[in-house]
Amino acid sequence: MDHPLIFPMLIQMGMSLMILLWLAYSRVSRISKQGIAEIRKTGFPVHVNNASDNFKNQFEVPVIFYVLSLLIIVTGAQTSVIITAAWVFVIGRIIHAFIQLTKNVIFPWRFGVFVITVLALIIMLISFTLQVI
Repeated sequence: MDHPLIFPMLIQMGMSLMILLWLAYSRVSRISKQGIAEIRKTGFPVHVNNASDNFKNQFEVPVIFYVLSLLIIVTGAQTSVIITAAWVFVIGRIIHAFIQLTKNVIFPWRFGVFVITVLALIIMLISFTLQVI
């Protein structure tokens, strides 16, 4: 199937899997350095918790993106506005993940990118709704 929304969806899914692999590596390497008993006492360091939080984030707002994209594909209601908004969403999610997995500067950077991605999703939803009504 050749649809312009498939590639952004695959990139978003691939990023989620890469974050999962990074999280697994971070946890296993920390456990091997400190041991389970110490981790239970002190917990994981901030960078490992940030990776965990980011992986959880991949199953919040992006789920709406996946469902909406599938609806658009099934109905054939894509427009250039929808495709552009999808790419803004995915690129924004990559930037959001990068920020959270590195310095994790919430205000203004991470939150600002989050707002942009949500606005892109809202534009996708409104454009889709206008196509199908």
